[in-house]
Amino acid sequence: MATQPLGVVRVARQVLSTIVTNAALQTVGVMRMAHVADQWSRHLGRELPAQGVALTIKENTVSADLYLVVASGVNIVDVGSAVQDEVASAIENMVGMQVRTVNVYIQDVA
Repeated sequence: MATQPLGVVRVARQVLSTIVTNAALQTVGVMRMAHVADQWSRHLGRELPAQGVALTIKENTVSADLYLVVASGVNIVDVGSAVQDEVASAIENMVGMQVRTVNVYIQDVA
């Protein structure tokens, strides 16, 4: 007997943003998300998203840009790679969407 779907399940963009943020903040070496008020964003000539996360969603695929502040003394490249892995895993496991890219921009060291 074939089962028919009961309806649609839609995940709000803010939910995806929260998942991405939580995954990034749980990564060792990440201090916080960078924010618009951070002084370095002005000097780098790049506008930051309000919460440090920008998402592009096309059909069932997500691309994420994360703007982070990392801890002093950590290997920044290793932290960035770990964030990419954690974020991709969280999106795929929690909502079943495919991840196209996870771009990590380190904005400062604290």
